[in-house]
Amino acid sequence: QLFGECIGLFLIIIMRKIKVENFCELGPGNGSLMRDIIVTISKFIDTNLSFFLYEKSILLKSIQEKNLSKFISSNVNIEFTQNLKLSNKPFLFICNEFFDALPINQYEKKNDQWYEKKVIFKNDYKIIDQKTNKKFPAKFSNGDILEISPLTNLYMKKICRHIYKFGGGALIFDYGPFKKKKINTLQAIYNSKKCGLLDFPFKSDITYHVDFENLKRISDEFGLHFYGPIAQNKFLYFNGINERAMSIIEKLKSSDKINTLEKQFEILTSSSKMGDLIKCFFVSKIKLELNFFNS
Repeated sequence: QLFGECIGLFLIIIMRKIKVENFCELGPGNGSLMRDIIVTISKFIDTNLSFFLYEKSILLKSIQEKNLSKFISSNVNIEFTQNLKLSNKPFLFICNEFFDALPINQYEKKNDQWYEKKVIFKNDYKIIDQKTNKKFPAKFSNGDILEISPLTNLYMKKICRHIYKFGGGALIFDYGPFKKKKINTLQAIYNSKKCGLLDFPFKSDITYHVDFENLKRISDEFGLHFYGPIAQNKFLYFNGINERAMSIIEKLKSSDKINTLEKQFEILTSSSKMGDLIKCFFVSKIKLELNFFNS
């Protein structure tokens, strides 16, 4: 709730600078983030608003519909779509850990030759190195690993192209350091614990470090203004997470609920947890005063 409310408040600030009434979240999971955004914005904005949830999974789409349909009203329109074809209007895009869920191609330089890592199945899954004739910049040394996500580039260009043509902006949270290293960043999580990449095929959550410099390059190609990236906790602090947490705690009578809220606050803001691991940036066509995005 705290996370979604902070984002909602930030979007309200942006709406006062940019005329926009349409929102689109990519990869919205069960819809809880969009729910909190809708509830927060609706408290302060009484104009007609449209919220789009872009989801490929039929299962998740049905869960989103179940969780969010009750928020549809005379001035709140909610649409669930598997096709990212949007009307020619300004949109505010939201991507929360969307890009690190997209597949990557991984290459390693060995003996001045590039090899692509591939997964094969022979009695079991395993990873092999296969020579490739693809050319990469000379700045890489033997032992360096290059991770490329064609889908990341495709989606980022689609978002930036829409902002360039019609205005609006994009708020993006994702996983990784400010500068991506030339190492293997692929990792898997199963039952909330790290595991081998192929230990639980089809069941583990596979992620990797997003290349924020690459996302900025794409933004620059369209002449957009890029703010950040900054650590997630910095974004949340500047958008009132401390004040909101204290306000909620004052109204809670259950010590269990207070403890739960405090744990969630710690996960979101602690430097050893998501506070520093997740980075955030904003992209817009119009130049804005967003000083807290300065590193």
